[in-house]
Amino acid sequence: MEGEKSSLISVIIPTYKRTKTLKSAIESIMKQTYENLEIIVVDDNGADSKYRKSVEAIMEQYQKNSKINYVKNEKNMGGAAARNIGIQAAKGEYLAFLDDDDTYYPEKIEKQAEIFRNSQDAELALVYCYVEQFDESGKVNYVLKKQLRGNCLYEAMCIDCLAPTSLWLVKKSAVVDVGMFSVVPSKQDATLILKLLAKGYTVDYVPEVLCSYANFAIGEKITNYGSRNIQGELLYREACRSTFDRLTQKQQNDVEFEFLVRLYRIYSSNKMKKDKDMVRSQMSQISLPKTINFFVRTWLHQIKHGKSR
Repeated sequence: MEGEKSSLISVIIPTYKRTKTLKSAIESIMKQTYENLEIIVVDDNGADSKYRKSVEAIMEQYQKNSKINYVKNEKNMGGAAARNIGIQAAKGEYLAFLDDDDTYYPEKIEKQAEIFRNSQDAELALVYCYVEQFDESGKVNYVLKKQLRGNCLYEAMCIDCLAPTSLWLVKKSAVVDVGMFSVVPSKQDATLILKLLAKGYTVDYVPEVLCSYANFAIGEKITNYGSRNIQGELLYREACRSTFDRLTQKQQNDVEFEFLVRLYRIYSSNKMKKDKDMVRSQMSQISLPKTINFFVRTWLHQIKHGKSR
């Protein structure tokens, strides 16, 4: 890592209404093979809430550990703001983030740090990894393997999110340079990656599963989703559009089409027929063959899984 094998890395855990898994998240950091770490737990529960008391009870177990910094927000501020507070408290040259229901595998940070250490790319800002998702029975039901590197601005805009925050190791200076996390209803991780790539930074990855998260509800998310993900998607599309001067017309159309696909699925799941029909029309205007292909694949998927929209 720029010639240093033991740069301080700050791991930030924002927590909100999910005390059952917080300790396992903390313990997974303490088991890292990379030793020069600090852990910042940002308690985003209200000061007078029952969850605040539960988190305080957990954190009492670590009060003598000088590597752990416990930060309490006076009120719930949401995922982006909570992470930004953690960034401001961080002393490390590099940052990692861990949601309170996720866990790191022991070599996660060490292997990502090695990528930074061996890289000749002065613009490298973020290294991510693969992640596996568990269902309620403890079975792995999906492994997320994104494989983009470099300044992949166009490619990153064509997918939902290159890497959720729990997969990151990122330079603090780069995060601060782009204004940290934007306070948006959703797509906070994708938006920050977009800002990094738009500023000229690059990304890389470790081609290994180095962390896990539960693919089912445990408590409440640090960010409150639901219908708000529609607003988050629309705001993220506007952020992407602000970089369209760097793309060809074909690339712009590709990005627009992928946003419409995601919006169609969101509107469908929320039974918003008027919005769904509007999006279908917009998809056809961009590319009728791609639209037909999308709906044929959707129809076949629904038949296979016995679902209908």
